[in-house]
Parts: sequence; structure tokens; C-alpha cells
Amino acid sequence: MKTAGWSMHRVAGQVDRSECAVRNCWEQCTREGTHARKTGSGVTRKTTRREDRRIVRQALVDPTVTRSTIRADVGEAIVPQTIYRHLAEANL
Repeated sequence: MKTAGWSMHRVAGQVDRSECAVRNCWEQCTREGTHARKTGSGVTRKTTRREDRRIVRQALVDPTVTRSTIRADVGEAIVPQTIYRHLAEANL
């Protein structure tokens, strides 16, 4: 849209983002040639993929299992949101 000559205001309205977000994205695109996020951004994982599968497997085997039981079995200090997120990703 910017390469077609659209204004920042018009692009922001079209993609439902702030003008600042559009400007930052455009500047990164022209500077680096990409709009992708940098690798390594975000919070570091507290559980491994194996532990993630263990959480889901426990819920599948025993649907009445409590989160404290899952936390004890996994052996990591994980917050309830982590357990909820993994179960939601597995549609449980």
C-alpha cells in the first residue's frame, strides 16, 4: 500500500493499526528489507516440548486431574496459565 503511494493514515485505517505501528513497520521494511519479527523476541519457554506433551497426555488419560497434580508430575515451577494454554492448544 505504501509502495502504491498511500498515506500512513490511509494504510493505518485499512489494516486497523495505529499510524505509529504502520510507520515503524514501513521503516523496518525499507531499512532491513523485511517486516518479520526478530528471532529471539518474546518470553523464554519454561517447559520443553516433552513436558508440554506430558501435560496434554495427563489431561487425556484423566480428565479430572488437577493442575497441582500436573505441576508435580512435570517437575517444573510452571504457572497455571501455562497449563491452561497447553490444554487449549490441544483443544481440551
